[in-house]
Amino acid sequence: MNLVINARDAMPQGGKVTIETANIELDETYQHAHPQALQGQYAMLAVTDTGCGMDEVTKSQIFEPFFTTKGPEKGTGLGLATVWGIVKQSGGHIEVYSEVGLGTTLKIYLPRSRDRAEGPRSHVGLSKPLHGAETILLVEDEEGVRELAAIVLQSYGYTLLVAHSGADALQSAERHKGPIHLLVSDVVMPNMSGRQLAERLAVVAT
Repeated sequence: MNLVINARDAMPQGGKVTIETANIELDETYQHAHPQALQGQYAMLAVTDTGCGMDEVTKSQIFEPFFTTKGPEKGTGLGLATVWGIVKQSGGHIEVYSEVGLGTTLKIYLPRSRDRAEGPRSHVGLSKPLHGAETILLVEDEEGVRELAAIVLQSYGYTLLVAHSGADALQSAERHKGPIHLLVSDVVMPNMSGRQLAERLAVVAT
């Protein structure tokens, strides 16, 4: 989803997004050209756009946390960093091909498993459902998402302070007499981002 959203944003005047999958073998020749990749069998996922493309300087930074070429309040710089983390944790490899004015292709290679898929797992012996008693500050500017998150968290027994913005969250935290054990916040919000809110609350807490 992150890759497709980035592809869309790179084509403000419209264009074409192509999603491809394939079983790929990375051999010695490929590893010689891409030393960070390991030889073996992979499932490949590629997302290609016909957008603005990137120069070498931009391309070298796209997986850095909080780096973004989008305008204020339009991007967090965490999307591709998250993708990179997931791929690396899976033992995979990611390559970027881009040319200014022609578009971009990101290819993800995930190691193929030789094990057969497991059948349905038995639920016998599972632990009791999770249940909490802590206080959570929930901050989300989208009403539907906020209501759904509140329903889920409350169903597990948590006490909620619910806010629709950073400013509203700060006021709720100031009014609340007891401890707040956890902040659950949207990252992209008007006027104050989730990261800025967390920094402000950390100062207040200390």
